[in-house]
Amino acid sequence: MSNDLRLLEVGIRQKVFKAIDIMKQSFELKSLGVEDICVVETKRTLATQMAYYSRGRMAVKDVKLMYNAAGLYNISNEEAKTPNTWTLESKHLEGKAVDLAPMRNGVIWWNAPHEVWELMGEIGESTGLQWGGRWKENKDTPHFQV
Repeated sequence: MSNDLRLLEVGIRQKVFKAIDIMKQSFELKSLGVEDICVVETKRTLATQMAYYSRGRMAVKDVKLMYNAAGLYNISNEEAKTPNTWTLESKHLEGKAVDLAPMRNGVIWWNAPHEVWELMGEIGESTGLQWGGRWKENKDTPHFQV
């Protein structure tokens, strides 16, 4: 798993830099409790995408083997049972997607209020990114792509 923005294709990289800059300077996000913006993931290997895809589709022991083979963290049994991607054709594989998350108290704020994610999505869209929070099915609020 990589959070290196240099791995993104040029066409998305500048939009992501701009979106992050605006998010970090947003008075509204700060007033909602956001202290920083974290780049969670950029370009993925196929092994990583397959490991993510295995969650909730394979036996826990096999998901753990997939995570280990991809060089990912030690996934919990509960996580292994919970799907977190719906495709093997992610834009992350092409370097055309990034996952961003708000931070609070020095950690990723995954359970931030809807208003935080919505504002981050609007900011990303204002820079020309597509936001996964607008998808009709399988919403992916940290996800931005071109």
